[in-house]
Amino acid sequence: MATAYQTSLYSNNTPAGTGHGEYQITQHVHAISPTISTWAANDTILVGYLPRNAIVASAVLKAASQLDSNGTPTLALDFGIVGTPQLFKAAITTVGRAAGASCDIGTGISASGYLYKNTTGAKVPVLITVHTAAATAVAGTLEVDIEFYVEDTVGSVA
Repeated sequence: MATAYQTSLYSNNTPAGTGHGEYQITQHVHAISPTISTWAANDTILVGYLPRNAIVASAVLKAASQLDSNGTPTLALDFGIVGTPQLFKAAITTVGRAAGASCDIGTGISASGYLYKNTTGAKVPVLITVHTAAATAVAGTLEVDIEFYVEDTVGSVA
């Protein structure tokens, strides 16, 4: 059975800054997951929220340590939003498979996720999903950073 985990940013319902204004200041959603030991398929980590009209410029996922210690690791992660769990990155295999810290900063963001704009009219939850379970799970955490700015709309208060 899949388990849902929450970062403190998500569970405290902390909204990201809006960055409204003439200069469209960039903001970040930055969170670290609780320690997870199972890394089972379809487990989710609810990271935080993107505010309405947020436009995503980058997304990075990092593991502080190895999360799958098998000689032939199978762990793969998806990075997206509720409803589109692979929006930013799909089946990431560069994070958590090697000993030590690892991140996917060099892999870039998917074409559909780059400059994604939240037009839902409400904040949207960001999540990490275990795409493929770890062959030999090792307890650890994930760190997430999403850089975005908020675009003003006609009639909004800047």
